[in-house]
Amino acid sequence: MKIILYIIIPVCFVTYLPALTLFDSTLTLPKFRNVKWGATLNDVRKQETAHYLQTFSGFGVEALSYKEKVAGLDARIDYTFKNKELAECSYTVISDNNFRNDFLTLLSYLENHYGKPALGAGPTYTSESVWMKINNYGMFMGPSFYWVYKNGFICLFSQKFKEEITLTILFVSDLTIDEYNSKNFVELKDFRIIPSGR
Repeated sequence: MKIILYIIIPVCFVTYLPALTLFDSTLTLPKFRNVKWGATLNDVRKQETAHYLQTFSGFGVEALSYKEKVAGLDARIDYTFKNKELAECSYTVISDNNFRNDFLTLLSYLENHYGKPALGAGPTYTSESVWMKINNYGMFMGPSFYWVYKNGFICLFSQKFKEEITLTILFVSDLTIDEYNSKNFVELKDFRIIPSGR
């Protein structure tokens, strides 16, 4: 019997969604912070006014990170470039002990800007237990909501790792949810594992 192990990259929130490739929308994915999809790294640098944090380059992508508030909450803003063009963006909020209020604040912000979400997945934020265990290393997924466009999607999702809760608003251009999901798995056999000596 062959066993295939996967390492799940942190944006694995879509792993428990049903197939969504048939969902279609006539609307176009909105700009992120008034930046057009396909913009270059220099275009974003010239336009972004938030506090600059860092630049990253590796694994076939480049990224810019900034810091500013979204819906009144402190957030890290990430711009990710693939093939030198803006492909995805996100706001990441480290939630305090008031997860439900922070989640509802972000959900309300998105609904005010983009309307009601087309899809939802995972546990509901109103249930007693909002976390679904996804591995034995302390990673849990919470509720998520999706706004689907003909050229991408927006997702509000929540994760918990040990005691840290993150809420993320993710914008993805030119991929469906299924396509994005399939690109976020890496087979363990593709990694060279070195024993730690412990």
